[in-house]
Amino acid sequence: MKKLIFLVILAALFCARAEAQSLRDLFVEMPDTLLPLLTTNDRRDLIDFWDARMSNEVTNRLDGKSRITALTDDFLALRLTHSSSMQIKMLSAEGGDTLLCVINTVGGEASDSRIRFYDNRWHNADAHYFEKPSISDFFIPSDSVADALDVCDIYLVQLSLAPESDSLRADYTMPAYMTRGDSARVAPLLRPLHYRWTGKRFE
Repeated sequence: MKKLIFLVILAALFCARAEAQSLRDLFVEMPDTLLPLLTTNDRRDLIDFWDARMSNEVTNRLDGKSRITALTDDFLALRLTHSSSMQIKMLSAEGGDTLLCVINTVGGEASDSRIRFYDNRWHNADAHYFEKPSISDFFIPSDSVADALDVCDIYLVQLSLAPESDSLRADYTMPAYMTRGDSARVAPLLRPLHYRWTGKRFE
């Protein structure tokens, strides 16, 4: 009986530890399929270097340099290459679950992002947590919007998570690829979109 009680307590402690994993642990345990540029040892070294306040650059699998640019208890930002980055945010969901929001961004001035959600075991979560905005959503309502939309034929949207809050910003970046005249006509009509995490989705 005592052995059974001990095993139950041990199992409960193990489950509690799994639920209370830190973002640092989750980043190190991130599957290579989600971040093939860095090995597990690379990710561990990045965390250790950051915590030791040392230069945290590591050589990635493409022989380039990757580094952490921001790290808190629930937020991590990485510069993967000169033209790509990643952000990870721990979000509290209804029922006490933890979600991991991951944003991958590529490009320079006209950056483009992809957003994905995972549980704390890095399994794909449902895709309903964020609804991709349309190009027209980025425009301030005016009589000039219809003409401006005629030259906005490519969907390039940069997504950015906030380190200090559960919020998300979206920017339409296509004007950086336009001619000077088109950009001057379109850019003043654009606005960023701001989303807040409700525990169910970004709204």
